[in-house]
Amino acid sequence: MREKSRIRENRKERQERFVNAAIGFIMLVSLGFPGKYEVIVGEQGDMAFQYLSFGLQIMVMLSAGRNVMEWRLVDVKLRYWSLYLMAAVFFAGSMAVTGYPREQFVTCVRFTVLLLFALWLSENREPEENLRLFCMAQAVFAASVLMFIVLYPDRAFVREVGEHDFTGILRTKNNAAAEVSFGLVLQAALYRIIRDEGKQIPRWFVILSGAQLTLLALCSSVGALVYAAVPAFFVLALSRRCVRGLPLGILYVAGSVGFLIAVQTVMPIAAPVLEAIGKDATLTGRIPLWRQIIQVMTQHRSFMGWGFCMFWRDRRAVALIHTAFSRYSFMGSMTTGAHNVLLELWLDTGLFGVAAFFLAMLVSTSQIKRLKDAQYVFCAAVILWFFLHGLLERAFSPSSYHTLSLLMAMGTACRKPKLRGRRWIREEDREQPIGTEETFYKKEEEM
Repeated sequence: MREKSRIRENRKERQERFVNAAIGFIMLVSLGFPGKYEVIVGEQGDMAFQYLSFGLQIMVMLSAGRNVMEWRLVDVKLRYWSLYLMAAVFFAGSMAVTGYPREQFVTCVRFTVLLLFALWLSENREPEENLRLFCMAQAVFAASVLMFIVLYPDRAFVREVGEHDFTGILRTKNNAAAEVSFGLVLQAALYRIIRDEGKQIPRWFVILSGAQLTLLALCSSVGALVYAAVPAFFVLALSRRCVRGLPLGILYVAGSVGFLIAVQTVMPIAAPVLEAIGKDATLTGRIPLWRQIIQVMTQHRSFMGWGFCMFWRDRRAVALIHTAFSRYSFMGSMTTGAHNVLLELWLDTGLFGVAAFFLAMLVSTSQIKRLKDAQYVFCAAVILWFFLHGLLERAFSPSSYHTLSLLMAMGTACRKPKLRGRRWIREEDREQPIGTEETFYKKEEEM
């Protein structure tokens, strides 16, 4: 019996190591690996990594069962209904309007599987475990970037805006800066969780933070510095009471919409003052681009869009944007992104898709203040970073770390406490004995 028990435990341990390695690989690919390493792995190497990541997501979800009879890809739970609805709206609406049915079907399937995988992670693993795996993937990614700088210094720095813009193994300076800033925010969240639990900070964590700060300095991106600094300050410096007082879902929806309204109304008025002091009043061309996108969408396919991640594939659709600018300008020939999450989502899925996304955000975060401290810190770090980054950049592709982390945060936020005597209790208090009536109400007041 002991021998069988030991064999069973060894098998379970090996399975757990495989699952952790698979999750780490999926997160690494979502960060953009192999990227420019295609000079080594070949042009088809990136696609092979993407399909391997997709297959591993399915395998990891299936591995949750103890035997073949328990294998299942979808474990439907009512608390995730708003996220399921969002995926259904994206899928059905996109397939109804797309001009590229094969590519659209593959894109929607990848997004749906990524959503299920993100919910699986939030359901089966605590935030600290997921953050550790994400940070380990960040460590591998940072090491690969440093190695690439040594091997191909002429490819790691390109002439984009400045003389030596750092891109690492990614395509653009903005992509590289966003990846590094996101990594620093996750590391800040993990540090807060480890600190609150009284655990020792691992040595690799300190080394990784130093490497990421070095890469962020190479990026020379003010925007990425803000994306990293604000969420990191929020999760590190503020007290638990202050942290829990922020309604993240309402902040995201109101802030994202309010920002677009403000830049379209206030910035043109303030333009003469900004130009007089040498500042760009167009946010490097973004405001005219956003104005043109809004005009195009109010005149064409406002409710349905062009299909999830398909707008910039359609030359006729892109031509509607380019016609507002000079043919020989960057905006008139090279623009391939909205530089704003909501406008990008509007182009792809229409107002129905934007409404489904807002509904999912509001519903999933409606009881977020009552989560465990670690769960709230994880959700706050990801949603705040996604909110700030999404104001000036797009971040909703079907397999990127932006989308994976946001869906994980929304899934974690859905882990609401149960009712007991018409009162909510926090998840960490469920298994603790209530005691006398006096201690019960004392605990409720503390909460």
